Amino acid sequence: MKTIISIVLLCLLLGGCSGINKERVPDEVPDWTVAYAMPSFYPVRVTKAYGINKKEDWTSILHTHSQFMTVSGLKRVKEFLPNYDGYGLPLSFATMGGYRQVKYTNHLPDRVVLYWTSLFDAKFYITELNVTPKMKALMYQKQNRIESDGINRSCYQSQFDFGFLPNGQVKVWLEGCGKYTYVTELSPIATPNTDYNGSAYSDYNQKKNRVSHRAKEANVTLVPIPWDKVNTVYTSKAYTIN
Repeated sequence: MKTIISIVLLCLLLGGCSGINKERVPDEVPDWTVAYAMPSFYPVRVTKAYGINKKEDWTSILHTHSQFMTVSGLKRVKEFLPNYDGYGLPLSFATMGGYRQVKYTNHLPDRVVLYWTSLFDAKFYITELNVTPKMKALMYQKQNRIESDGINRSCYQSQFDFGFLPNGQVKVWLEGCGKYTYVTELSPIATPNTDYNGSAYSDYNQKKNRVSHRAKEANVTLVPIPWDKVNTVYTSKAYTIN
């Protein structure tokens, strides 16, 4: 009995055996997600994505799929963003989609890691976003938005949006409440010789040919990269960019 009491007291002193070092997050805060924006003429493929929280000792894997050529198709994107030119970054739910965690949590990661491939030249990159306390504070901040039905509802900016550039750079926004808040531009932390699954340059010949064919159909060139166009951001009128 004394041993049991001692364990209980220890747990109380440490903040609870099952919740040691756990951040307190209101249940109404949604689970965080990610989304990917890419130029139609410079599409990418994400082969692995996950978030890490060292303090709480967890890694949350994110769902990925292989349909990035379909998602980034010029004709498809123009259905939602009619003025889109194929070179810029289309920030829209319909053109990016959302990728959820395999095991949900609304506790934010300290880092988000992406393994991805630039399909136009089959180069491989690893990108790492450090989620700062300032970013967490914004993502946990309860806001309000008047929806299309006229009702004022509470909301959160709980989604990480990554915009991939053809030179390995990645722009980052926080999305939610009808707005995109720009965070930073990241350089890759590594440029490995294969993707996360071990596929090498030669394994991407078919994808590179599809990218070249897409450009040929649109009567455009991919090299030299028109950076003024690539750095342009497109979004719907319903959203604002901070």
